[in-house]
Parts: sequence; C-alpha cells; structure tokens
Amino acid sequence: MRKHFLLLILSFLFLPIAQGKVKLPAMMGDHMVLQQNSSVKLWGWADGKKVTVTTSWNNRTYQASTDKDGSWLVKVDTPEGGYTPYSITISDGTPVTLSDILIGEVWICSGQSNMEMRMMGNTAQPIDNSLETLLNAGNYRDRIRFITVPRTKETKRRTDFEKRKWEVSSPETTIDCSAAAYFFARQLTESLHLPVGLVINSWGGSRIEAWMDEPTLGTIEGMDMEAAKSPKRDIHQRLECLYNSMLWPVKNFTARGFLWYQGESNISNYQFYAPMMSAMVQLWRNVWEAPDMPFYYVQIAPYKYENSSNTGAALLREAQMEALKTIPNSGIVPTTDIGDEFCIHPPQKDVVGLRLATLALTKTYGIRRLPSNGPTMTKVDYVDKKAIVTFDNAPAGLFPTFSELEGFEIAGADKKFYPAKAKIVGRTNTVEVWSEEVAQPVAVRYAFRNYVGNITLRNTFGLSAFPFRTDTWDDVK
Repeated sequence: MRKHFLLLILSFLFLPIAQGKVKLPAMMGDHMVLQQNSSVKLWGWADGKKVTVTTSWNNRTYQASTDKDGSWLVKVDTPEGGYTPYSITISDGTPVTLSDILIGEVWICSGQSNMEMRMMGNTAQPIDNSLETLLNAGNYRDRIRFITVPRTKETKRRTDFEKRKWEVSSPETTIDCSAAAYFFARQLTESLHLPVGLVINSWGGSRIEAWMDEPTLGTIEGMDMEAAKSPKRDIHQRLECLYNSMLWPVKNFTARGFLWYQGESNISNYQFYAPMMSAMVQLWRNVWEAPDMPFYYVQIAPYKYENSSNTGAALLREAQMEALKTIPNSGIVPTTDIGDEFCIHPPQKDVVGLRLATLALTKTYGIRRLPSNGPTMTKVDYVDKKAIVTFDNAPAGLFPTFSELEGFEIAGADKKFYPAKAKIVGRTNTVEVWSEEVAQPVAVRYAFRNYVGNITLRNTFGLSAFPFRTDTWDDVK
C-alpha cells in the first residue's frame, strides 16, 4: 500500500512536466510559408515560464519567456526562399514539431466578396478558367500554400481561430481558395521561382470601416462615428468588428505586403473613401510594424447597381485613384474592361490576379520595362472643337488603333454630357474625342458611369485604361 501511495505522489509531482505542451495558433502549423530573408514572428501559449524554438534551416535555438497569461513571442531569422521543406520544434517541456515549412513570399489578402470569391465560384457565378486551374493545382503543392481565416459572429478581439489550417495546393483544397489570390500567387511563383503563402481574411459585403479601429476612423473629418459603430449594422459593416475578429488573429504573421479588393459596399459614402483607406493602410502598417509595406488594390469593376447610367460607382473608383496620392508604396489595377452589368462578381479573376501580380513584380520585385498598370489620363487639351486626351503607361502605344472607342462623353459649359466619338491619334498615346452636339467642349469623361458597355481602350500589354473625368461636377450624371 505504501509503495502505491509513493507512486501516486510521484505521478503528481511530474504531472506539470507531462502537461507542458505548448499551444500554437492556427496561423502556425504544418505546411505554412514563412517570409524569406526576414526576422519573422513565432508565437503561442505555454504553461512553463520558458519556451525554446529550434529552426532546422540553421539549427539555431531561440528562447522566449511567457507573460502572466502564458503568451510568448519570439523572432527568428529566415534564409533565402526555396522549395526545401524545413521544420520548427517548439517546447516548454514537451516538444511540438511543425513540418513541411517553406520559405518564400507571403501576402495578406483582404476585402469583400470579390476577394473572398472561391475558385469554385458562387451559385450561378463562375470563375473563368477554374477547371483547368484546379486540375493543375497539384503541380503547385510545393509552390502555393494558403490559409483562410473563418468568419465569426463574435465582435470581441480574438487572438486565434479554429477549424482552419494551412492548405497545400491541390484540386481538392484550391477549390475553396480565393480565386483572385490564387491566380496572383500562381503568377508570382512562376516569375520568382519561390513558394508563395496566402493569408486570406476577407468578408463579402464588408465596409472599410469594419477593417479599422475607432481611433483611426475618428481621424476622418466629417465621419458619422455613431452610425459607423451602431449595433444596427451587421458585424461585417460595423466599425472595428473585422479589425478585431479577422485581422487581429493574423497580425503577428510576417508578410511581404497586402492585397485589397473592396469598395462596392462604400459607394454611398464615396467622399470619405480615400481618406479612410489611407488611414486604414497606416493602421495596418503600424500593426505589422512595417511602415513601408506594399499595399496593392483592385479598382471595383463596372456593374449596374441601382442604375447603369448613374455615377456612384464611378465616384468610388475615382476615390480609389485619389488614394494613391496619400498612400506611399501603393498601387491599383484597373478592371474597366471586365465588368458585368448584371453580376457584381465578374468571372475574370484570372485577369485580376495577373494584374495584381504584374503590379507586385514590377514595383516590389524589380522587373523592369513593363508598365505596372493600365493607361492613365495625364492631360486634356481642347483644340478645334475636340478634346485631345493624353495617357501614360503605354510605352508601345494605345490600342485598338483603328477602331472607334466606346465609353467617352463630352460636355460644354452647360454641363450636359453627350456620348462622344473617339479614336486614337495615329500610333500615339493620345485620343481625340468629339461630338456634333458640343461645339465648345470644356469637359470629357471616360467610363464614368456605374456600367458602360464595350470598353476596349488599353495598352499593348492588355492592361485597360482607367476611367476618368476632367470636371468636378459631382451632381451631374
């Protein structure tokens, strides 16, 4: 009896050691991709006071101390990226080993439904070239990995989430991956010959206010703060909710940059969108402790909304362009040519992903002699009853050269816009615009409505021209 009693006492003495297994967040797991050539954060929770972290790529051991809540965080150095799988062992008594870890390029992908839209498409809303892409997804198992943050009804700040893990590219997993993000990653890995990790935290129908905290939104002059944080708003449109539940759990994960596809839900307050996005980007960069982290985003695509001839969406697109002036190290890609009048989710996510990748490859990764985006209006001259519009970002000229261009409108001093005829001048970067209804033009617009039909103006690389207007008549439709 005494012998059994002593054994029982000894078992209790050693129980804490047996239970000393660290708890890791969902963001840290097998198959993840870590940012190359960086000091990346690893974190979690533990019962013990000390945690050791050993990385196989350099056989180095790091130590971290837990705080009063058992949380710990350590920074580890990563090498140049490649396809060699590594492991990380973490222990405060009982070791936990993460395996099949790749070193490469990591991007945070956020926004609303056009970023969230999976490779399988939505009900009755397809994704172009998805079948072939899915069937080939297994070829990228060592090149593309992704994790998708799940939605929650909770509004409180969360540090972790459940039921999601890092996925390896395959037909079965990629069917649920953000299509725009996956096409971006596919081009990136093909061009850089490096693994790409995608952290996808998006929510369909979300407003930009939900992706920032209250102090940040409070810096925007004229904002109705009470309306923004009203409990009458759904979680995905209410101030701070997605910042707390979708962004906060991934904030420690070191990444190269941000991708953003959002704006459709903010058409009603377009006049605040540029300063809101600028403030949000500054907040995110502060959270990631990376003041110059690239921020690349997608201009919302043409769609009818209430009425195709209205200009609310055009004004939001203009605000997105305006934000470039106040967000350093940012870029925007056009979608003027891929809209659908009756579907807010255009199927050409392969085009969106390619254009985002082009932006990153030229601006972040240093590929030269290619335009980062589509032609942008730089100036307008009025000569002989015509508007002569000059564009940039077309090093080999504009296209289609010998066809009449759709989508242009012109107005005189009476502020009445008329559909205009337009054509490219020779092989230059200029377009002539005119209308028999307007004897003395003073303003010209291009694709400046919610939806305009056959938009074809682009550079010779296939990047479409951005919509624009030369007037400031917000109340003129």
